[in-house]
Amino acid sequence: MITKLVIICTVLGLLNSRLYAQQNTETIEKVDYAAQAEKYRKMKNVGTALTVVGSVLFVSGLVTMYNATDLYDGILGTGAVLFVGGCVSLGAGIPLWIVGGVQQKKYSAKPQQLSVRINATPQSQGLTLTYRF
Repeated sequence: MITKLVIICTVLGLLNSRLYAQQNTETIEKVDYAAQAEKYRKMKNVGTALTVVGSVLFVSGLVTMYNATDLYDGILGTGAVLFVGGCVSLGAGIPLWIVGGVQQKKYSAKPQQLSVRINATPQSQGLTLTYRF
């Protein structure tokens, strides 16, 4: 009884799983590379926006603190908050921009680097896997 239950559960589990038979694996890999390229494009855009906003906050914070007349003036605190916010935005934005740009180029070029072809010439028959560095 237990053996039949195990067999039934195994068969149902196999039928429930995803099967990739008769699918073009090159297309699946290109979709994965395209998704990764899109992810890193978004990362690059967020990094660019954070860098621009951080630069504006950084400069406006410095100018505000420089123009403060008194040490205990409320404008000095506002300038300090703008300055710190600009530093944090720059600190996060620059690495996101760089990593996103480099990885986007890498994953955008990947589908062209990997190809699978069938050779049907009389000299060489078979399957060819080509990977360019």
